[in-house]
Amino acid sequence: MTIPDRERSSKPAAGQATAVDDADLDEDRVAAFLADHPDFLARHADLLPDLQLPVDSGDSVSLLERQVIALRDRNRRLREQLNTLLENANANDRVFSRTTTFTLALMDAPSLENLDGVLARCLVDGFDADHATCFIEGWTSPGRLHHLEGICAEDPLPLPQLFEHPYPVCAVYRPREYEAVFPVSSRSAVASIALVPLRAEGLTGTLAIGSWDPQRFAPDMGKVFLLYIGDVLTRTLLRLGVQDMSGVG
Repeated sequence: MTIPDRERSSKPAAGQATAVDDADLDEDRVAAFLADHPDFLARHADLLPDLQLPVDSGDSVSLLERQVIALRDRNRRLREQLNTLLENANANDRVFSRTTTFTLALMDAPSLENLDGVLARCLVDGFDADHATCFIEGWTSPGRLHHLEGICAEDPLPLPQLFEHPYPVCAVYRPREYEAVFPVSSRSAVASIALVPLRAEGLTGTLAIGSWDPQRFAPDMGKVFLLYIGDVLTRTLLRLGVQDMSGVG
């Protein structure tokens, strides 16, 4: 029996039906389906050898091999992140230990001469720095001090706005700028300095910590420990009577 043309045209061929189905199943729908059914390939493991994915080398690997490569890469990144976290934690532990030592030494300092030695011992040596000087505005140093320096109103400042920073500042300085802050140094390359403000009633100062390493006091480094050091040093200076000797002119 011959099939009428009308009936034959209303029934699509197998190849035509497949083409329509492929058009309807776009990539987003397939991706959404696989995301909703993560065990799909586990239930159809026979498909894995036929699925090929390109790699950077240009070769093709099976989906299973690609998953192994992706997991290895993810594990490598996780190990790197973990190592970075451990390094940061160890660095913070070292800084905390040194800050504690510095704080206890400041609490025990009985005189400005002793404080001068604490700055050399606990700041320069303890914090891997090369120089440290505490500048105090309107104060006359009694002499014999290497890390405490008074600056009177008519004296030039080693750095512009030395006493105007409300928060610690870390930056890289040119050799002549570094030598202006630390005259005992001799530099032919850039170096870094941390400026820590000292603020209290009757006392205005700035603690300058210098390093020949330009990255030692980088602008993006954390400032929490510097703030703490500034607060403790300010209270020590007040306790030793620096505010009584301060004045303008």
